[in-house]
Amino acid sequence: MTIPGLAELTDGEENISQTLFLLSGPPGIGKRDYCREFLEEGLSSRKKCIFLSSKVTDKEKFELLNIDGKKFNSLFVNPVLLYDTPNQKSLDEALDRITSFLSDIQIDVSEDQNDSHSLDENNIVYFVMDSLNHFCDIFEVDSVRKFLAKLVLQLKKKKTIGIFTIDSPLSSEYHPIVSFCDGIMEMKFEESNDSLIRKIRLLSMAGHAMTKPTWIQFSIDKNGRFTFAYDLLKCTLDGRVIQHPPVYYLDLPFHTEGCARTYRKFISVFKDLDPKYEVLNYNFCFIDIVGLSNPELAVHRQKEKIVRLNEFISSCNSFRKISDELKIILPAGDGMAIGYENNPELPYKLSVELHGYLRKYNKRMESENRIKVRIGLSSGPVFTVYDISNRLNVWGPGIIMARRVMDLGDSWHILITENFAMQLRPLYEEYRNNIRLIGSYDIKHGEKINVYSAYSDDYGNPELPEKFKQIYTSP
Repeated sequence: MTIPGLAELTDGEENISQTLFLLSGPPGIGKRDYCREFLEEGLSSRKKCIFLSSKVTDKEKFELLNIDGKKFNSLFVNPVLLYDTPNQKSLDEALDRITSFLSDIQIDVSEDQNDSHSLDENNIVYFVMDSLNHFCDIFEVDSVRKFLAKLVLQLKKKKTIGIFTIDSPLSSEYHPIVSFCDGIMEMKFEESNDSLIRKIRLLSMAGHAMTKPTWIQFSIDKNGRFTFAYDLLKCTLDGRVIQHPPVYYLDLPFHTEGCARTYRKFISVFKDLDPKYEVLNYNFCFIDIVGLSNPELAVHRQKEKIVRLNEFISSCNSFRKISDELKIILPAGDGMAIGYENNPELPYKLSVELHGYLRKYNKRMESENRIKVRIGLSSGPVFTVYDISNRLNVWGPGIIMARRVMDLGDSWHILITENFAMQLRPLYEEYRNNIRLIGSYDIKHGEKINVYSAYSDDYGNPELPEKFKQIYTSP
């Protein structure tokens, strides 16, 4: 039993218990199309389906759901059409029809099924109510609230997965009518390259712990079918967001076959170049375990912390989902440097994810076993060289600046160079709010750099680093 895009929204989770979702989003973004795809999945698997709408007529229902011969498993109710003038009776009648339909389900199943597992499977109900705003426009908000209280009770008596749609932004007067939901999904429009793209995220779901909800890009084709993709899915050739099913080559995404063909030509031209002459541009996350070099800390404790840190980094989506060909991993004694070739968001997302893992881990550990880190983010050119052992290595301004800005921080600081911050802050309002300039600092060779700090309630350190306090708080 799934909802559209569930695997992408929950990072692979495909089965959910009965849940009533609230789906919010601006008008025209595709909430009804999303519900249609959900109901069609239920109808195709011969599940009982209920569609409650105050907007859709009987004729439009057939066009929307394309149910024709599948009518046998569905109930459609529009309370506005039940009486000449919509009133409380309309809601009462709609509730009676739904309750009767739900009551018949147990009778139908019990006659045909003796196996308990089959009983559970056939007892699943797919439900959609579209839309709460329109219901409140026709009926009083208080009447809708009372109707929902009774309806939800009936739905929860059965194994029901349901979607209730509502337009955003959500008015405060609607808060009482959405409090019943077990899960919340949001849709939004976002500008990209002078066009609008659609995104969705799962904020909460019963029985599933959502740590950092991620916006996932989706598109709707001319037939109303949904395609989902992570917002990191950008063309390897030109870096623009892919707004339709991608073309893959060597697991790398491209806009078209033409883009992939051009990329293959570039590879064939440059593959024979001596690596020591190759200059690349990477986005770096430099991570350091704070206090690891403390002589009072036993060597085996130091090793345990390094091993744990590596395990947590490997668990982060922004690390494990990126192929090794697109990232650089350099051990650095008390931590490591990780470079990404294409997307400047990846080091930032890795920092946020890592902080989430470590803070949960530290809550259950004794003080001496806790892992505290400081992180520096920067981007810039690096070049490949052979070290004294004739092994390929990477060095250059990109990784050097990430290390230097990290050195300015204390526990939990995520410090960012100005050039890197300027790439991130325009992308999202969240980045603009959470990435803040904290001042300038003189580093080696008389160079002064502007430093930004990233923090929120969930990650980072809002305190000014000690090295900056010495400059900006001295008398």
